[in-house]
Amino acid sequence: MTSKKIKVDEKVTRTLATYAAKTRYTQLPANAIAAAKLAILNIIAAALGGAQTRIGALHTQLAREIGGGVKQATIIGDGARVSRPVAAYANGGLAFALDYEDVCQYVLHAGPIVIPAALALAEAQHSSGKDFLTSVVLGYEVGTRIGRAMQPTPARGAQVWGQQYTPFAACVAAGRLLRLAPAEMDVAFGITGTYSPVPSAYKYFGVVAETRPMREAKLGWGWMSMAGVMGALSAQAGFGGGHGILDGAEGFWIMAGSDRCDFAQMTEGLGSQWLILGTDYKMHPSIAWSHPPIVALKRLLREHAIKPREVVRVRVWNVGVSRTADYAPVGAVDAQFSLPFAVATTLLGEPLTPALYSDAVLRSARVRGMLKRIECLADPAMDQDWFQGNRMRTRVEIQLTGARTVTASAMFPGDKPAYGFDQVIEKLHAMGGDLLRASQLGRIVDTVERLEKIPDLAVLARLLCPTGRSRITAAKAARRQ
Repeated sequence: MTSKKIKVDEKVTRTLATYAAKTRYTQLPANAIAAAKLAILNIIAAALGGAQTRIGALHTQLAREIGGGVKQATIIGDGARVSRPVAAYANGGLAFALDYEDVCQYVLHAGPIVIPAALALAEAQHSSGKDFLTSVVLGYEVGTRIGRAMQPTPARGAQVWGQQYTPFAACVAAGRLLRLAPAEMDVAFGITGTYSPVPSAYKYFGVVAETRPMREAKLGWGWMSMAGVMGALSAQAGFGGGHGILDGAEGFWIMAGSDRCDFAQMTEGLGSQWLILGTDYKMHPSIAWSHPPIVALKRLLREHAIKPREVVRVRVWNVGVSRTADYAPVGAVDAQFSLPFAVATTLLGEPLTPALYSDAVLRSARVRGMLKRIECLADPAMDQDWFQGNRMRTRVEIQLTGARTVTASAMFPGDKPAYGFDQVIEKLHAMGGDLLRASQLGRIVDTVERLEKIPDLAVLARLLCPTGRSRITAAKAARRQ
């Protein structure tokens, strides 16, 4: 169904295109700018960590092969300069390699889509920090509005889903930096929609028995970032036509498999309500569904001083158990989506570094032994809370030696620990400490904090690569892990 608030022929595409093309830095509130800085630093941290993985190195290798003809933008953690679209592809893939990204309003993983696109364009064009920040804020705003408006009903969402609307967020960021006019931005939207992938989440992140091993390209955030960049560049190059891709009964929402679209949500509060302020950051490199159990588990570990050897059995009731109860993950992506693996490694105190998903940890006798003590149980009420209200509830029960049993519950967003600049800086050092010197990481933080004073974004791009060290090949990353 479509929204009852406005007609289905409402020209939402041109409204959003005009907003993206005409909004200026001076119109952004201070809290939205601060939120963008935090998002940027978080994605830099995630990408530096991803660069040290085998999957990240494969993204880099492919990017070097297909994008090396034009040296325009930098691959994070590597230093190679490739074309703008391919840099967006590579850095988006790196930012998602460890599943340590963000989510805006629980509908858009905006960071690995928007920031690689904006970084590639801003570096190539020597854009100012203010223009870079503006493009990031607008990418989050417009992309999230589009995604939020076309969320399917729970019944349809159980059949088809995939966040294939995410390339529009990259298109906005790139188009804003290219200074596209409203009509050109409208064209860019149309081309971006053409380049968007099918909603394939359930053939990737489906029932454990049917989808393991999981595809290591995941949902292709790097590809989606590249699609948005290509849409914007195509419009700039002179492609025409295809206006109004989001509009009406045959708009992108139905192409993407949804059964409804609330068009009013795309434009309501535009320029006065800032959705980027609802960005949530992952406190653990894994699927967000595992985070409430981790919080409850850490509370029990802290309150009862539990040692791993005391744990006899762990039972976890949580959302999405049929898709996360993987007791024998065979690779890094499987482990990132395995609730038992998250619980086991948390109990064992494994550090949150790129090595968390290394073969050494995956095959560790300690980890495999702990996995055998964990049981995940479905709770239909918890599933309903998530799919209808964006609330994640969990309950964790630990049976200890001496016939003791302790339990704890958690509900997100209410019980989510505070996660701001201090925590993201800690993440940056954990993710990038083996790749960049501490002094260089410090300069990254300083540069991001004063982006509005930076005249040329290339200054930041140069800081995101090792100096005097060889690049990380896939083989080398595999040995490291």
